[in-house]
Amino acid sequence: MLKYIFSFAIGNRNILLRLFCLAALTLSSLVASAQTASIRIVTSDEQSQPVAAVTVELRLGGKLIALKTTDERGTVQFDNLKPDAYTIVVSKNGFETLQITKVIAGNNTPTIVEFALVPQIKVRDKVDVKATDASQNNPIEQGASPSTDLRREQAKEMATRPDTVRDTLPLLPGIVRTDQGELYIFGGGENRSALIVNYADVTDPATGQFGMTVPIDSVQTINVFRTPYLAQYGRFTAGVVSVETRRGGEKWNFELNDPFPEFRFLGGHLRGLREASPRLTFNGPLFKDKLYFSQGIEYRLSKQRVLSLPFPINETVSETVNSFTQFDYIASQTNSLTGTLHIAPRKAKFFNLDFFNLRPVTPNFSARDYTGTLIDRYTFGANLLESLVSVKRADQDVWAQGSDEMTLTPTNNYGNYFNQQERNSKRVELLEMISLAPIKNVAGDHNLKFGGGVTLSDNNGSYLARPINIRNRAARLLKRIEFAGGAPYDLSDSEMILFGQDHLVVNPKIALDAGARFERQSVTGVARVIPRMGLVLMPFGNKQTVIRTGYGLFYDRVPLNVLAFDKYPEQIVTRYDESGTIIDGPRRFLNITDRVAADRWLLVGRRNAAGNFAPYSTTWTVEAEHPFTKNLRLRLGYQSSNSHGLVVLDPAEVEKQNALVLSGDGQSRYRQFETTARVSWGGEQELLLSYVRSRSRGDLNEFNNFLGSFPMPVVRPNFHTNLTADLPNRFLAWGLVKLPWKIQWAPLVEYRNGFPYFTLDAEQNYVGRPNIDETRYPNFFSLDSRFTRDFEINKPVDKIFRLKLQDIYSVRVSVSVFNLTNHFNPPSLHNNVDDPQFGLFFGQNKRRFRLDFDIIF
Repeated sequence: MLKYIFSFAIGNRNILLRLFCLAALTLSSLVASAQTASIRIVTSDEQSQPVAAVTVELRLGGKLIALKTTDERGTVQFDNLKPDAYTIVVSKNGFETLQITKVIAGNNTPTIVEFALVPQIKVRDKVDVKATDASQNNPIEQGASPSTDLRREQAKEMATRPDTVRDTLPLLPGIVRTDQGELYIFGGGENRSALIVNYADVTDPATGQFGMTVPIDSVQTINVFRTPYLAQYGRFTAGVVSVETRRGGEKWNFELNDPFPEFRFLGGHLRGLREASPRLTFNGPLFKDKLYFSQGIEYRLSKQRVLSLPFPINETVSETVNSFTQFDYIASQTNSLTGTLHIAPRKAKFFNLDFFNLRPVTPNFSARDYTGTLIDRYTFGANLLESLVSVKRADQDVWAQGSDEMTLTPTNNYGNYFNQQERNSKRVELLEMISLAPIKNVAGDHNLKFGGGVTLSDNNGSYLARPINIRNRAARLLKRIEFAGGAPYDLSDSEMILFGQDHLVVNPKIALDAGARFERQSVTGVARVIPRMGLVLMPFGNKQTVIRTGYGLFYDRVPLNVLAFDKYPEQIVTRYDESGTIIDGPRRFLNITDRVAADRWLLVGRRNAAGNFAPYSTTWTVEAEHPFTKNLRLRLGYQSSNSHGLVVLDPAEVEKQNALVLSGDGQSRYRQFETTARVSWGGEQELLLSYVRSRSRGDLNEFNNFLGSFPMPVVRPNFHTNLTADLPNRFLAWGLVKLPWKIQWAPLVEYRNGFPYFTLDAEQNYVGRPNIDETRYPNFFSLDSRFTRDFEINKPVDKIFRLKLQDIYSVRVSVSVFNLTNHFNPPSLHNNVDDPQFGLFFGQNKRRFRLDFDIIF
């Protein structure tokens, strides 16, 4: 048979040649007709940092053929396209909408198109977008009040492995956390700052505190404003933390962090669990190009050690579930809906455990945070209408380990915690905002935004207290505080806001931010009009150096716990000499809520009634920023804030009666000089270095120390002095460096002054002036590092999960070391002059290692 075929081939070679040519032509035409093209879009900001969650439209002949969003690296890819000329449109809230038409040829390599996004309120001559060229960056920052941004991927790589938004904030200049876990933002406590998630206010209606914040895995970006001169921001006197959450992508992604618990080893022996914090994140499309889903959930069991106490009575035990769910529905090219649900129940035993307060003296607590939001975005023409509905519920219970009376001594405290609380608070917020298309006239280009909203809040609960005994070192009774009266409280409040703002581009080198905000809070009876003004300049011809300055008036809301003060039990104080004889008292202190006199300002109106408080601050800033090279950007800034009308609690005599007076007379002052340098190179490698010189002074007796979830047991006279988190000098450096063998190194360095402290006598009174510069903890230094290596493993996981997943997943192994130099950073001090160890710092957190595993699909 083969012989006959061979003979036929030789004899008919011309026929075979023709057949071969015909087949080749047919095959080539088929290949040409089936040839496809790919486009990869890359989006970045003016610092060449990737911008995620950018909407990318792909149009052909004016018709929308595909719609996607960029991932964390600022990229998105369209495959299986026919070669043609496509129009690419990129858009994101807060940035200019850009587009370009690009001819895409069919080949095996995707055509890369890069966009450098420019904020909407930037001064500019012209925005040029060029394919494969992202060097045409406009150097001006966003308006007169830009935010300091922190991306999710940046935070997750840090050695501290932050779990929530709250954990990430101390990475930013001007924000510090005390050893007790309290956050201070530009000199003010949490209750003086605003926390916004996707435009919704999520602070606790009762206390103004942040509470449980969103899991870091559900975050897209965290923006911190020192002084936003945009009138849309309000209800704060310190700073604003604005969080943008993460939406689902075009493909399903799964990530499992810290699946294995951390065990406790003592003396070379296993002694149970120390910590478990598994986190699961998954997101993707439920219906392609229509409905997207994102879920982040964390369970955390933590046993925090107090090193100055012996095992097993040296641990606070806390348990938390933190879940954030988001749905994004693309109804049409002009309309989208976003719905989120944040659920965060938590509880803790032996809270605030330390050397002086052993387990029996500490409280337990249980808290539940629930927040649901629905946001509708509708585009008509070049205008954007945004509507928001938000519901916040925050409940908290605090109780003692037993019913014994609490006793305070110079060396240690004993008995049981004196306070018990039950609190339920709720807030419903409605908000409408419209951003208009730019308007041109002789003054320049106007970018106008208007909005208004209504907020309804309520807070009900009860506050109970048991006696407190103050004894000296020999256990002799010096003072006894008893409590009488008190009743359950039930408060409601309504707020109304209106605002209007304009970003005016006068010319390519000058822009103005101007606006005003109207607020009214019914429970205080105060209404005010709040003006703000900002200026941004490019003074030099190279359009590189940017100067920003501004002045603003910022009013804060009054949390509902403040207005419940008259329902709290009153104190009855009796003092004794060393023989046990009464030398003063019993003296009953009335709970009095003061009123503020009528304002001379035409912009503020208040009713003449108790509790008509209206805390406010006047702030001005000046800042200059310059990119010295493509890899180095330097920013210098100064801030001056003066706060007035703060709510403080102070023992006083009113009409010959003893009283604890809650007044609106508090003041504080904050000054900050900041130098920040950002060094980036080689892809995602960067280092952020900052030095902050600041002073924070004010009244110590702010209401949150006594009317919060864990009130102080003794009310001392108020002092105007250094505040708790005053740090004259602080240097901070962190970032990401790639080492050989695919290892990533995330260093974190902090050097600062120690926090100020106060000295007490045997009767728990201040000795001298508290918190002065001469009484500070030792200077703090810490070098933390995290070393990470990803190991990719081929596996057809789509067959396991029956989902369209990638065929590669990674196992991330990381080793972290804390306080590498083993520097002496004591968290505790013997500060009572009647204590034999007075002046001794102790409780050192020594060098520690941790091993983590993550699984990334």
